[in-house]
Order: sequence, then C-alpha cells, then structure tokens
Amino acid sequence: MTLIMGRRSHKLLSAIFIFLLHLLPALGVISRVGDNNMWCIERERQALLQFKKGLVDDNNRLSSWGNEYAKRNCCSWEGVHCNNQTGHVLELRLDSCGLRGKISPSLIELHHLSYLSLSGNDFNNSEIPKSISSLNNLKYLDLNSANLSGPIPLQLGNFSHLQYLDLSWNNLKLVQNLEWLSHLVSIEHLELSNLNLSVANDWLKVVSGLPKLSGLRLYNCSLPFITPSSLLHINSSKSLSYLDLSNNPCINSSIFPWLLNSSTNLVFVDLSSNQLQGSIPNVFGNMKSLEQLFLNDNQLEGGIPQSLGDICTLRKLYLSSNNLNGQVLDFFHNLQGCTKNSLESLHLGRNRIAGSVPNFAIFPSLRVLDISNNKFNGTLGERIGSLHKLEFLDIRSNMLEDIISETLLSNFPKLYYLELSSNSFTLNFSFDWFPPFQLIDLYLRSCKLGPNFPNWIRTQRNLIFLDLSNTGISNTIPTWFWDMPFKLNYLNLSQNQIKGRLPNASSIFLDLAILDFSSNRFEGPLPVISSNLSSLNLSKNKLSGLNSFICSKIGGMMHLDLSSNNLSEGIPDCFMHWQELEILNLAHNNLFGNIPHSMGSLIQLIALDLSNNSLSGELPLSLQSCTLLRFMHLEKNKLSGSIPAWIGETISSLIILSLRSNKFRGSIGSQLCLLIHIRYLDLSQNNISGTIPQCLDNLTAMAHKISDVMTNKYFIWNGPEYSFYTDYGSYSDNSVHTIVGWKGNVYDYGKNFGEMRSIDLANNKLTGNIPDGISSLIELKALNLSGNMLTGIIPKNIGKLEQLESLDLSRNRFSGSLPASMVGLHYLGYLDLSYNKLSGRIPTGTQLQSFDPSKFMGNAGLCGPPLIEKCPEDQTSNVGGSKNHQEDRDGGSKNHQGDRDEFWKCLYVGTGFGFAAGFWGVSVSLILNRSWRHAYFLMLINLKDWLYVTIIVHTTTLLKMFHSWRLSQLH
Repeated sequence: MTLIMGRRSHKLLSAIFIFLLHLLPALGVISRVGDNNMWCIERERQALLQFKKGLVDDNNRLSSWGNEYAKRNCCSWEGVHCNNQTGHVLELRLDSCGLRGKISPSLIELHHLSYLSLSGNDFNNSEIPKSISSLNNLKYLDLNSANLSGPIPLQLGNFSHLQYLDLSWNNLKLVQNLEWLSHLVSIEHLELSNLNLSVANDWLKVVSGLPKLSGLRLYNCSLPFITPSSLLHINSSKSLSYLDLSNNPCINSSIFPWLLNSSTNLVFVDLSSNQLQGSIPNVFGNMKSLEQLFLNDNQLEGGIPQSLGDICTLRKLYLSSNNLNGQVLDFFHNLQGCTKNSLESLHLGRNRIAGSVPNFAIFPSLRVLDISNNKFNGTLGERIGSLHKLEFLDIRSNMLEDIISETLLSNFPKLYYLELSSNSFTLNFSFDWFPPFQLIDLYLRSCKLGPNFPNWIRTQRNLIFLDLSNTGISNTIPTWFWDMPFKLNYLNLSQNQIKGRLPNASSIFLDLAILDFSSNRFEGPLPVISSNLSSLNLSKNKLSGLNSFICSKIGGMMHLDLSSNNLSEGIPDCFMHWQELEILNLAHNNLFGNIPHSMGSLIQLIALDLSNNSLSGELPLSLQSCTLLRFMHLEKNKLSGSIPAWIGETISSLIILSLRSNKFRGSIGSQLCLLIHIRYLDLSQNNISGTIPQCLDNLTAMAHKISDVMTNKYFIWNGPEYSFYTDYGSYSDNSVHTIVGWKGNVYDYGKNFGEMRSIDLANNKLTGNIPDGISSLIELKALNLSGNMLTGIIPKNIGKLEQLESLDLSRNRFSGSLPASMVGLHYLGYLDLSYNKLSGRIPTGTQLQSFDPSKFMGNAGLCGPPLIEKCPEDQTSNVGGSKNHQEDRDGGSKNHQGDRDEFWKCLYVGTGFGFAAGFWGVSVSLILNRSWRHAYFLMLINLKDWLYVTIIVHTTTLLKMFHSWRLSQLH
C-alpha cells in the first residue's frame, strides 16, 4: 500500500512540475525560446526594453531588441549575453554603438549582471545613475568616453566584486577625494583619465592601498603635487604592472621614491609630459620585467643611466623632448648591456645630444629609431645599414652630411616611415630603382633630389604623407604622378622651381587634406580641387583665375593662401560657400574693385590678408560678422571712407590691425579703444584727421604684461610665434605677415612677431596733443606719430614707456622742452624729433646723446649734446671789459697754468715710481726663485721659436700666392 502511495505521489509531483513549467511563461516570469532551449527571464527582458526606450539608436544597432515573437529571445539580442543554464543576463556589451540618450535605472533589474560596457556612446551630459550601485555582482564597468557629467556616485564604492573600472574621458565634476575607491578591494584595473583630480590629495595613498591593483591610468588628471613628507606615510604598490601618470604638470621628480619601492612587476610605465627634472634616476633598474618606458616631454638632463641598459626585457624607450645632452659615445655606452638585444623602439628626438652617429648595429632588434632634432654630425654611413628590421626612421634636423644610396635603403624591407629632412643629404638613386619597402610617410625636405622629379616615387602605392619641399626639383611633374592611386592626406612640394600647369582633375586630390605647392613656377588657372581639402597653399606662383575657383563651392577648407600670384580681377562675391575658412590670404596680387559683401559669411575667420592689391571702396558692413578675427591686413590698397566704428565694437579680439597706405579719411573714433587685445595698430599714410583718442590707456595688451597664450577653436598664440591648428595638423603663420615701421625702416615680420607692441599713426592730418594716457602703455615698443600736425608738449611721463625701442615724433608742431623723464628710455634704439618747435636743453642721459644730430634738426630752440649749439647757460658771459674783470681773467689763467704744471709733475713722479716698483718686483722674484727663473726664460725661448716658425710659414705662403698670381697674369 505504501509503495502504491509513493508511486502516486511521485506522479503527482511530476504533473505539478510540468504544469508549472507551462504556466510560468503565461504568468510573465520567464520566456522560453524554442530552438536553442535557452531561457530568457521576462523581468530582465522588460528591463532591457525599458533601457532601449531611453536611447536614440541612429545606427539601428538595437534592431534585434523587440516584442515580436521572433525577437522575444533577449539572450540573442545584440550585445546581450546570458547564462546557458539559468537564462539570466550576465553581460551587456554596447560599446561604440552610436547610441544617444540616458542610462535607464531599469538596469538594476539585471541582478546577475557582471559585465557592463557602454563606452563610446553619447549620453547627452546625463549623470551616472546612483542606482547602478545595486548591481552587486558587477565585475567589469566601462563608461569611457560616454559624455557623462555630474559627480561620481560615491555608491560605486559598494562594488566589492568590481575588477575593472573605467570612467575616463567624460565631463564629470571635480573629484574632491578618492576615499570611495579604497573600498574596491577586488579592483585590478582602474582608468580615470581626463578627470579633474587637482584637489584629490589622497590619490597616491588610495591607489597604493588597493591590494590587487595591477593597471592604473590617470592621464591628464591635473594630479596635485607630491610632497616628499607625504611619501613617509604611503606604502608603495606591490601589485602594479601597468602605470600611466602622463600629462600631469604637477608630477615631478618626487614620484621617483614611490616608484623605487613599487612593484618589481611593472611592465609599462608612462611618465611623459610631466615636470620631471634632473638626471634619469636608477629607480627603473629594479623593474626587471619592464618592457615599455615613456619619459618623453619632460625636463630631464644628462645621459642614460647604466641601470637602463641592464633591463633585459626593455623593448620601448621614449626619451624624446628633454634636455638630455653630452657626447654620443658617452650617451650610448650605458645602453650596451642586455637591453641592446631586446630594444625595439628608441626615441631620442628633440634633445641636445652631440657627436657622430653611433653604430646602431648593437641593437639588432631595433624597429623604430628617432634621433631627430639633435646635434648629430658627420656622415650616416653604414651605421644603420644592418638594422634589417627597421620600420620607422626619423633623423631630421641634425647636422648630417652624406650621400644616401639605394644600397643603404634597400636594407630596410619593412620600412614604412622615412624622415630625412633638414640635413645635408644628397639622394643618389638610379632612375629605375625599385625599393623593397612600401612607405606610408616620406619626408625629404631640404634634401638634394633635383632637378628631376624622383621616378621611384611611383612604386610607393601606400603613401599618405609626402614632403619633397626645397629639394631642388626644377623640372615639370611627370604625368604618371597625377594618375597614381595614392590616398595622400598631406602633399608638400613647396620651395622648388617646378614648372607647368596644375591639372583640373587628378586622383591624388581626392583624399588630400593639406596641399602646399607654394614658391614654385606653376602657371595657368587655379585647379579644381577636392572638397576634402582642409589647407591649400599655392602662394608665390604665377596662377590666375580666382573667380571660377572661389565660386566652385568648395566646402570645409580652413586655410587658403593664394598670395603673390597673377590674380588680376575683382574678388568674386562667392564666399558664402567657404564658411569653414579660418585663414584667407590673397595679398600681393593685382586684385581690384570692392571687398565683396559675402566675405562677411566667413564667421570662423581668424586671419585676413588682402594687402598689396588695388582694392577700393569702403569696408563692407558685413565684415563685422567676422567676430573671431585676430589678424586683419588691408595695407597698401586704395580703400576709402572712414574707419568703421564696428571694428572696435564687434571684432574686439583683433591682435593686428593694419590699414596703412590707403585713402581712409575722417577721425579715429573712440571705439578703437575697445581693442583690448591689440598689439599692432597701423593707420599710417592715410588722410585721417582730428585728434588722437584720449582713451588709449584702454589698450590693455599694450598697457600690461599679460599672458601670451590666447586660444580659441583652432588658434594658439604662444610667445614669439603663433600657429593655426586644424584636425589635420598645424600650420605656422608663414602665410600671415606683418609690415612694421621699425626704427626708421619697414620690415616684414613673419612668425617672430609675438613681443611686438606698436602704434603707427604717421603721415596723416592729425591735430591736437598727444594724450597723457599714452604714457600708461608701458609695454609699447614702437611709437610713430611723425608727419602730422600735432601740437602741444611731449607728455612729461613719456619716460614710463621703458620698453620703448623706437620713437618718431618728427615733422609735427610740438613745442616746449624735452621731458626730463626721457633719460629713462634705456632701450631706445631709434629716435627722431626733427622739424618741430622744441626748445631748451636736451636732457643728459646715456641714450639721447648717442643719436645723430640730424634727428634733432629743425628745432631752432634745442641745445646741448649731441647738437653743436650750446645752451645760453653754458656760455661765459663777457660784460664791459673792466679792469677788475681783466685782472680776474689774468689771475684765473695763471692759476689754471699752475694747476696744469702740478698735474704733469704728479703724473711723471707717479709713472717713475710705478715703473721702478714693477721692474724690480719682477726682477727680484726671478733672481730669488730658481724655478720661476727657469720657467720664465723657457717661455721666452718657446715664444721666440713660435714667432720664427710663424713668420717663415706665412712668408712662404705669401710668396707662393704672389708667384701663382704672376703666372696667371703672364698667361
């Protein structure tokens, strides 16, 4: 009976179990997928669908996520991975899917989730949801580059199982401290790059206390200073194998003691772009597993320590952009340990290493070699010829001289990067040479290649970057070049003498971003170019046809230089198609007519140069829309009208404004004083009248020594140079020049302009006084107000302009005396005060008396040095010729004669005593000291022999030269 009941119970339980299996899907607890027998938890499926609702899927990457019956299997959805037995979602991999929106809190329903990657998406500056901390089983969390903002939720510290965390490259708020990280006891890899940790003074203590941390990346985090005293209370990390603390300006050599006690298991160390100073320490010698070491872009000095040469695992060594110096042999001696066998990449560029190129054959595994921008000299020879694995070679900007043969380069079949620029190399290749390599980058600037275009280039089908500038090519470009299947991104053939016409349609133009054919002899119409082009420089050629070129609707270009060509036409009104343009240079052509209204469409414009043309009319009102303008050169045209008030009101960021040699009239409005960034103001040689504005002291850049770093989207002014940056690289300002009236002459300033502060209002019709406020422009270096009708006195405080190097106030109507403060102008190298109505004594000082008297002529009342005219108070008065006066004069003459006799008597006596003391002092010393006596006479004998030999040698040489000259005359 018991057996029967047991069987019935078993059947009943089985029936109930089968019933429940069929009932659960109906109740919405799980979803069963028929074919692969994998269960999908309904609650988790709904959570994922809710997550999808908060997203915009432009790339349709989540098309497999849906409610349709065929899509109900959430375990087969894109980026979703489930447990094969339970059906729970374990991983959600949606990195770089192009998703936009917000992270839905519904993800907390995925209780078994262990892997979450949402990096590379756009969450629209939304915050990291705090609820995400409920995912207790999470081991991997990657939110890198996801456009997240707000604070880091402290609840992230609850992830006790988390092994990988990446929050880098977001817009998260300033992190006050990293105490929450100390609770992540299982963390192995941590990336917080580009987060602001500038006040997180506990960062080193926290990361050192993470027991399992093996990978740490804190690139560009503004990490605070490390004080030596703080290291006393910090235990060094013993588990680290990967360390990146690069691009943190406050990281200095104080980090080395911490590294000394850190893990000997370090494989990767990046301390580049910091403030490391002094010699390279020996701390890296303890890292016997080290494979990659980055110390570039610091301020390290000296040579390479021997400890680096003893790391047998070291493959990559980056020491470029430091102050390393010394002779080559000493420098490379310490790398001859076991490192020489493992080293694959050696970067020593941009240092101060001097001497002949060493024999790099000691590094048989070398693939990458960079010794650029040093002081290597001599020949290259065969010192690199045995590096058969070489892939990357950069030796530009040294003092090397050699003939580079095809035999040498044929040793590098894997070469893809070759940079030989700015040396004295001659490339000697046969016409039909076929290199064994396929280059991607080729830079041969200033090497000797010409006169013919190198034929071997046609074998290089993978070229992306090609620079053959200043290589002596003077022939035409062969037709095969224009039809090559290159995908060139950068092409530079400038500073040659290449002739011919540019083709209208060429395959090499299709992918080009930067094209520079400047300083050649190209002629004919401007070519039709690719819309992908970002920078085009065709200056200093003989090209024509601006109208069809500008109106060809080329979008996206940022840099256009067509200066110094044969453009003889009006500027077309088609600039509405060039709205990305940042640099426009059409100077030194024969352009005429008005400046077109459409030029105001260039709202991204930074530099505009239309100088040295024949443009006329008024400045178009539309130019006021170019609010980003920094440089405006319109000099040497025929422009007229008044100087617009909007120049100061709407484009107040101007650094250079040059309107010289035009026909502008009217007065200088006070709006010009709004140009607080102006450093060069030239309104000379116009018809401007009225007075000089009283508000000149508002020109802040001339009144204060402000930082020379100003940035906007693509423009950087940095010290004496300024550069223009685009997504494709940088351009120094060779295309933007400034004509400066300086010390009586006119100079063309290129990139060496940064320290100049100048005001030039010369040769106009200005009246009135010099404003007293001009003396507050204490950084001013040049002031030219000559050739006007200015009156009044020179400001008494003009001596405050201590940086002034050039001052020209000539040909005006200034009156009164020269201010005594002018003696404080210690840097004054040019001064012209001629043809005024100045009077009185020229102040006595170290500078004013050194100038030519002609610089003071035309001022009848001036007197004193350097003029020959004496001031009245310097001349002896002669009244009546009375007897007493005659007696006083005779007595004075006698007293003066007595003084002279007494002087000569003292001189003779002093000279006699001096000679006696000197002669007997030396003679007695030689008599009493035998060794001194012998040394003295030996020196005299050697001197006699040297003089004799020198005279004989030079006499013989001169006789030979004279004899050769006589023979040449006879022939």
